[in-house]
Amino acid sequence: MPDCYFFLSYARGDDRQYIERLFTDLSAEVRSRAGLPANTTVGFLDVHVQVGATWSSTLMTALATCATFVALVSPRYLVSVPCGREWTIFESRLHAMHRRGKPPPPALLPLLWDPPDEIPRVIGDRQYQNRNMPEAYDRTGLRQIMRLQRHHDDYWVLLGELARQIVSIANHHPVPHGPDDVDYHQVQSAFTGAGADPTSSESQGEVHFIVAAPSRRDLDSAELADPPRDPQFYGEQANEWAPFRPGLDLPLAEYAQAIATERQFRTTVTDIAGISEWVKEASGHEGIVVLLVDPWSTKLTAHRHALYQMTLFGNDYEPIGAVMVPASHHDYQTHEYLDELIDSLRALLGWRGHGANFRSSVLSPQAFNADLQALLEAYRNHIFSTGSFIRRPPGRIGKRPILQGP
Repeated sequence: MPDCYFFLSYARGDDRQYIERLFTDLSAEVRSRAGLPANTTVGFLDVHVQVGATWSSTLMTALATCATFVALVSPRYLVSVPCGREWTIFESRLHAMHRRGKPPPPALLPLLWDPPDEIPRVIGDRQYQNRNMPEAYDRTGLRQIMRLQRHHDDYWVLLGELARQIVSIANHHPVPHGPDDVDYHQVQSAFTGAGADPTSSESQGEVHFIVAAPSRRDLDSAELADPPRDPQFYGEQANEWAPFRPGLDLPLAEYAQAIATERQFRTTVTDIAGISEWVKEASGHEGIVVLLVDPWSTKLTAHRHALYQMTLFGNDYEPIGAVMVPASHHDYQTHEYLDELIDSLRALLGWRGHGANFRSSVLSPQAFNADLQALLEAYRNHIFSTGSFIRRPPGRIGKRPILQGP
């Protein structure tokens, strides 16, 4: 029995509730056709990765061992570098079979989720075909079929055929495992040339996310003891802060990177340590800086000092694009103390805590997405109107801290 019958690849932001339903339904169909117990895990969906796990390692293990790769193709999918990398990694296993003289099975299965205007050849050459597909599938895609009750039977016919093919390939035409030690962030997107890879000349610029949030170790500090801070939103590292739990389990920095990456921006992530030097370094190249601030970080002396460094830069210091301060509907403790915390943050940031780009009390992932998109659109317009990226004026550049991110 394979470790993983299918890997479900999708673009973040594409109707997560429908994608999770599809994953659940397809898993049930695969278990049924494979004769497996109801509690057997047969697929991989990235929302199931535990926070704190090494993301690239977990992802690579799944991509190296899955029997099939099901891609939910949409306009967002085609401009998603993570999705393009996932495709490349799995497809490399099929190419390896071909080089060994073995014809690879049709284990890479693109499904039209939300049909784009044009299908890149790399996808079109492998498009999943099924004579039982409803006519609406080519026109509106699988997502719309799931949404409309009149396509209920068509949906289950399609799912059954897909599960049959997955089980057949897994049991009778297995794809050899691939290496699981590939550097995920160095993998080229399969959709380069289709407007997808922000490392190309098509990139819209660079966004540097700086996270100002406690780690779980910081929660043990006396500075956060009164009142004791709820630990559910934090991880071992500051950039594992996930303020929108339980609605969005993903760390905010990863969510922000996904939003920016899918809009063809390069991204980096670092924490608050050495923020003044990092802002100087960021402005030595193209890009803007976005501060992701947990208001509780104002209670930590080291964080207060770092945030205060922002006041040392003048009004014309362009690279600091925005300060975003989540305060989730579900975080009742933060809302109880929010006025006090925001006042402390404004005092530390000076004029930066009062401008249009100070986004306080961002209540939901949807609001965060909308605010960040507005910021990125303003940055894009700056590039188009001036013909150049935001760059640092002449001067000495500080030492660059260690970064994470694609």
